Amino acid sequence: MLEVATEAKEVFQKRYEECGVTVYVVQSGANVVCEITCDEAKKRNLHWGVDEWQKPAEATWPAGTFPVDDKAVQTPFEGGRKIVITVPSAECPTSLSFVLREMEPEEKWINGGNCFTAILSQPDEKSILSKVLTAESEFSHWSLFNRLCLVLEVLDAANMAGPRGMALIFTWLRLSSSRVLPWYKNNNYQSKDIAHVQKTVAQNMADKARAAEDPQCRMYARMALAGLPRGGGNGDDIRMGILNIMRGNGIKEGHRPGIEEHFLEQWHQKLHTNTTPDDVAICEAYLAFLHSNNHDDYWRVLWERGNLTKEDLQNFGKPIKAWPMHLPHLIEPFKHYLWILKVTHSGADLDTAATMASGNLDGDLNWQIRDVLNNRHEWWVPGKIVEVRGRLKDFRNAPGANRDLLLLDIALEDWFRTQIEKTDVRKLEPDAVVELASLVLRNTTISIDSEELSQCLAMWDLLRSGGGGDKWSQRWSLLALAAVQRTELSLAAFCDAIYAQVQPHADAFGAKCKLDPKSIVNFGEEVVRGHPAFVLSGLMQALEPRVREAAGVSPWQVVSQSLVPGAYLRSVASLADVQGEAFAEPTVLLAAEVGGMEDIPTGCVGVLTRSLTDVLSHVAIRARCTRALLATCYDAGQWDALSALSGRYVSVTVAPDGSVLAAETESPAHGHGAGGGAPARLQLTPVSPAGEGSPWALSEDKFSDDVVGKKSLNLMLLRKRAKASGADVPVPTCVALPFGTFERVLASNPDTAAHLSKALAGLEGAPMEKVSAQLAQARDIVSTGLTAPPDLIPELASVAASAGIIASASEWSAGDKLVFGEAPTELAQPGPAWAAAWSAVCRVWASKWTERAWLSRRQRGVTENELYMAVLLQQVVPARYAFVLHTADPVTHDNSRTVGELVLGMGEALVGSHPGRALSFRAPSSSPGDVEVTGFPSKRLALLAPPGGTLIARSDANGEDLDDFAGAGLYDSVPFEALLDTPADYASEPLLFDGGRQKELLGGLVVLGGAIRGAFDGQHQDVEGVVDAAGRVTVVQARPQVLHSR
Repeated sequence: MLEVATEAKEVFQKRYEECGVTVYVVQSGANVVCEITCDEAKKRNLHWGVDEWQKPAEATWPAGTFPVDDKAVQTPFEGGRKIVITVPSAECPTSLSFVLREMEPEEKWINGGNCFTAILSQPDEKSILSKVLTAESEFSHWSLFNRLCLVLEVLDAANMAGPRGMALIFTWLRLSSSRVLPWYKNNNYQSKDIAHVQKTVAQNMADKARAAEDPQCRMYARMALAGLPRGGGNGDDIRMGILNIMRGNGIKEGHRPGIEEHFLEQWHQKLHTNTTPDDVAICEAYLAFLHSNNHDDYWRVLWERGNLTKEDLQNFGKPIKAWPMHLPHLIEPFKHYLWILKVTHSGADLDTAATMASGNLDGDLNWQIRDVLNNRHEWWVPGKIVEVRGRLKDFRNAPGANRDLLLLDIALEDWFRTQIEKTDVRKLEPDAVVELASLVLRNTTISIDSEELSQCLAMWDLLRSGGGGDKWSQRWSLLALAAVQRTELSLAAFCDAIYAQVQPHADAFGAKCKLDPKSIVNFGEEVVRGHPAFVLSGLMQALEPRVREAAGVSPWQVVSQSLVPGAYLRSVASLADVQGEAFAEPTVLLAAEVGGMEDIPTGCVGVLTRSLTDVLSHVAIRARCTRALLATCYDAGQWDALSALSGRYVSVTVAPDGSVLAAETESPAHGHGAGGGAPARLQLTPVSPAGEGSPWALSEDKFSDDVVGKKSLNLMLLRKRAKASGADVPVPTCVALPFGTFERVLASNPDTAAHLSKALAGLEGAPMEKVSAQLAQARDIVSTGLTAPPDLIPELASVAASAGIIASASEWSAGDKLVFGEAPTELAQPGPAWAAAWSAVCRVWASKWTERAWLSRRQRGVTENELYMAVLLQQVVPARYAFVLHTADPVTHDNSRTVGELVLGMGEALVGSHPGRALSFRAPSSSPGDVEVTGFPSKRLALLAPPGGTLIARSDANGEDLDDFAGAGLYDSVPFEALLDTPADYASEPLLFDGGRQKELLGGLVVLGGAIRGAFDGQHQDVEGVVDAAGRVTVVQARPQVLHSR
């Protein structure tokens, strides 16, 4: 192995086993060092070039190197075995391509099927895509063989490029295996060559599926292998086998006399020059015809086994136009020939894979697999497959495992899905559906390294074993409902990620190679639907209504309750599609999708959706502020019934059990209690913006309502009033950049100010697409284009350090003396942590121009110059749980009941409307011990503070947290260091299953809500806070609760 400095970092390592070549690349100091070693010492040269066969820089040539042409050089191997090439990192190419030239006992070129590659630096997925697209679209002589050779050449680089690189490989091979990309284009090859390259590609892909560093790369390699032939076998047996059958059975071949069978002659010509996996389907179809003497069977099997038509056969490079003759004496020879073809061309075929993998397994596992094959249609086989696959996993993941083991695993997984999809879930007992869901999840996690799906499985296993109480009790069913929703969300996120990574590549192939749009437009969706994990979706859909019914919950979730005596019912795909619209008459929207961050359009009196919607999402809060109905429907039948009323006028009411009822009405009612007209102009808090000479930063004792927003004031007041009342309410220390700071900073950056003014010009009346683009440009300008005035940095650093928010002012301000004019002035250079602080502040200011904020101001008649943004700076309290309390029920407006929601981790997962539900609870305010859990959490992610802690910059505008307008979520809060996304592990979360702990914590929060309400003279409050790992509670925000009359 290469001897390098101890601090060297491995870049690339590759073993070319068949040729006895090892490549090892490291980053060592300022150089990249590549060692190429051969097992056997021989007189040989390395013929090499860099970056697609460009001549390497002469300074990088090892001793003895000589030029060959303008593309390559040759270097003798030291001792016939080793070469070391050193390249400066600053000038390092992406890759080194090479072949071996052996000079003894005779000259021989060894190229690994195409050429060998050493990756020297991080590859660029776009350059790989460009190389592939050029070959596929421009090369006039191109075939499946050439394609697979190119796959070998770029596979390592694609893997190093990460998931998008391997998604490219999968997309490319999927388009190939489905014949969207042609297999035959003016190019011939020998059967032994295609057998070899198929074997090499399949083994390399299996190696990536087993050992790639990134789990998504492993997944895409597995998905790619599922569509590949296994390769290997004796390729010459394909070419000679057909000849031997023809010669041995009296079929005319060339000048040899015999039966003139034109079909066999034409097929023989194809097999001789262009054998592909198509030949397996052709052989199977031919055998079907020989058995029945019915050409319909020939064409049927061609289509069923290979998706081949008569036109496809006629368009081969060596076309097959003749129809086969009935020669039944050829049945036995072609049965044997079919096996020869399958050895080379079959991939994840269950029987072939089981036979080819058997030599790599122990006797007992082979017996278990044969048991599955012999009883493959029995009802118990899916469970047996999961058991077998669990044992097979150790074999296929062993170092150096043969590709046949993974092909067998893929074939078993495919058969499992086939059997599950035959099951009529609607006829199963509820317990059986739960068992089946757990089985499918277990099968999925054998294939996929997904922490989220493994957590879903753990939750289902816990529920199956009686965790959460008696099965189908209300409590158990609420937990099961959360498990269903979490599984659906995790599955959706998993599949959405696949779609997002493969569809752009498919689009690129479609555009460059001029492919049929029908094969491209839904490519990503078809990949997702074909993924083995997709079968989970149907099971969850079947299970959800059953657990909802057992839990005693309505198929509706009412987030904002209101009466709609009459309105026009309009269907839209997404609430986002109608952002910025204003309806001339009261309108209820049937929005299939609601993301949670949208506004309620002017004139909209209700939104009914199929999307999960948090009670505290931004759209939910806005719905309550505008007195609009907002509800989620979980029942497909009821949704379809509502959809049938689309385009008519309806009245909508909420029944006592929480169901939403809609009935057609003759005409819209006006003056109804749900509002719906343009809302009254919002009255903002008057401000005194900071001017020249004003402080850049304020400590808490300097806060007043004309220099900071309600968020800062409420925290200051909460601290004071809690202390005065004797309530134990911990509140984090904070400092603020007052109103007018942004405007002062912008004035000191005139170029940025000019760019911002240009970006914001002409917004009024412009189409929403243009508005969105201009607002995005404005946010980018403010986020990245502002430089802090020199005197702002030390002043803010000093105020923050005095308040204890940072340990020392030197974190933000280095304190260097700069000379201005004749005298040195104590103005600070930025300290080591200043860049993160300033970036967070600027991003908060930039959030003034998010779409939702701009639309809200426009809807409420607020001009750009009226809205001022102070910025509140606080330490982030590391949270085990985050919560929000309403000291009055925000839906029913019951003043005697406290309602709350709680999530694992930081509160951004709750107030930021991350997908899924929070743990919801309620209790009589006067009897906290009677707390009742009304729903369990299903959010995918818990957001955790970075290990070293961080600070957060929070928006504090004069247009939020007002007495009659919460404005929650309109403007952003930005952590200095990003919070960590961690999959939420509910199966091991004691708060869900320990009733005593649950009552203690949640009851204590109800008590806290009462104390805060008492500190504000009985005014109802919205309270946000966190609970740390030691159980200590900190309140991070409290504001008056906005309650509208019903």
